[in-house]
Amino acid sequence: MVIRDVAHLLGGKFITTHEKHPDALSTNCLSANLPPATYFIVTWGPLISEHIKLIRAKNPNARIFYYAQSFGWKIKIPKGIPIVCVSRYVMSQWALHMQEHFITHIQPPLNPIFHCKNQERDIDILVHTRKQNEYCLKKLLPALQTTSYKLQTLHDWIPQDQFASFLKRTKIFLYLTGTHKAGLFRRLPAEGFGLPALEALACGALVGSNLLGGVTDFLTPGENCIKLQNNDLNFDLWQIQKALLNFKVNVGAAEEIQKAYDPEVIRRKWEALLTNL
Repeated sequence: MVIRDVAHLLGGKFITTHEKHPDALSTNCLSANLPPATYFIVTWGPLISEHIKLIRAKNPNARIFYYAQSFGWKIKIPKGIPIVCVSRYVMSQWALHMQEHFITHIQPPLNPIFHCKNQERDIDILVHTRKQNEYCLKKLLPALQTTSYKLQTLHDWIPQDQFASFLKRTKIFLYLTGTHKAGLFRRLPAEGFGLPALEALACGALVGSNLLGGVTDFLTPGENCIKLQNNDLNFDLWQIQKALLNFKVNVGAAEEIQKAYDPEVIRRKWEALLTNL
């Protein structure tokens, strides 16, 4: 989804691989035909090396970028291929292990449908179970279900416009990220970015997070989030209670998030990168 949005921003200059949308190239497509393109973005860990080889076999002069949304997978990026990272968390890991590469950070664009409405919030706590860790699912959530809070639980993927509608009615969005797959037997401690938490901030919600992974790019306790999973369930419940009592939509903070992740800002960063390289 993120790479599709980036490719769209740059007006078709980029061809992306292994994204679930009609314009992306699968391994089979790369093996058969290589469309003319200025740049190629490879993005999904398990197939990075294979896609790079296929592209270079068809077009030795192709300009290839790796847009890193995580790390691990034991992949090796050939020299000369820039690594563009979705978060500073991911960038620090690639810089640690690939010191000879050009590495930079460009944040993903935020869909404009995620914006703040200073409306009445009828959902105290929103949680999307797909992205949560065991502490949230087995301890925190059951405890919250015994309270009188207006709790909304989502289990399955829903369209972005529906998710945005939920967030605009929400006071606190829980996002205690779980481990992230990085191969058959390896799991990383957190996600590379954490887009749902960013979307929640843009809609004016407060985020309850364990502050692992890429969310540290934009979450700061005491400003726009509360730090949860402190080895004390009662303390976490007290923090949530206090945050709900004092909740007030911070329209200005939400607008700052929207500006920082505005698609036009991201487009200019990619254009500057292409110019500099």
